[in-house]
Amino acid sequence: MVEPTPPAAPDNRRKNMILFALKLLVSAGLIAYLLFTQIESMDEIWAAMGGANPWLLLLAFSLNTIGYLLCSWRWQILLRAQGFIVPLIELIRAYTIGIFFNSFLPGLMSGDFIRAMDISDRVPSYARSFLILFVERLTGMFGLWLLAVLALPMIGWEIVAQTKIGWLLLVVGCILAGIWTLFFHRRLADWTDPIFRLPLIGKLRGIVVKITETAKAFSERKGAVMACMAISVIFQANVVLHYYLIGLALGIDVSPIAYFAIIPVSLFVMMIPASINGIGVREQIFIFLFGTFGVSAAAAISLAWIAFGMVLLQAVVGGILFGLRKKRAPAPVGG
Repeated sequence: MVEPTPPAAPDNRRKNMILFALKLLVSAGLIAYLLFTQIESMDEIWAAMGGANPWLLLLAFSLNTIGYLLCSWRWQILLRAQGFIVPLIELIRAYTIGIFFNSFLPGLMSGDFIRAMDISDRVPSYARSFLILFVERLTGMFGLWLLAVLALPMIGWEIVAQTKIGWLLLVVGCILAGIWTLFFHRRLADWTDPIFRLPLIGKLRGIVVKITETAKAFSERKGAVMACMAISVIFQANVVLHYYLIGLALGIDVSPIAYFAIIPVSLFVMMIPASINGIGVREQIFIFLFGTFGVSAAAAISLAWIAFGMVLLQAVVGGILFGLRKKRAPAPVGG
């Protein structure tokens, strides 16, 4: 087990608690709004969930295994590109534990922080480990964005115009392209070096050096990054199929092609840190997007809640693994 990190300062702890409380209010408000204004009775939701095909739900849940393997493999490729060799089984365990912390301690302890800690005996630099995870998430978002863009023509331009999906994806695409260009630009160090020599912000220079070193290593191994992009597309397609099978289990009659636009857009919206684990936001976006295909609010909410329940079930598994994992060597000091 790694050495414990120092406790957060009282001011930071207070800010975290206030932020958590605000997110909780947003989630509670959105859930209350949809329950009182968009469905007639909770019985509609319980009936839809109770009538779901259990075998299709089991098949949908089993796709998480494929997701774990793909994400951990992607992470392993990026680590290897930086010169770190970590067995796949250790990455799968760290990934699963990260889901637990993301689900049950949102905003207080990041799942990525735990993932970096869990392999700290393999990757001695926390900064480098976080940057590798940053690139992993970036390739994942590109895969998600690409699937959504490819699906737009197939769901019909009328629905695209009605839902404003196209504009959202354009904004997301520009943001991703900007981050990608900045991170991997060869002259990033030349541009930032004079700035970080200034007295007041000179302490940040070490972080920028780590960023440029990591970016340079990836730019020299573009094949690894491109392989991760391909894995990300497959992984996101697996996520869409997961949601489609849940919808099928609920009897939702929507083309699988539509899911390739609805689910990526929904996931992008849920990334906005305005609520606890996307609770409330998830239901509202599902009602809106699936509603354009004639799906009832009760069915859309049922889909959202079953999918979220499966995430929580995965998180419980991660919590068990966290409790059972063996003590690890302390992380080396530095980076």
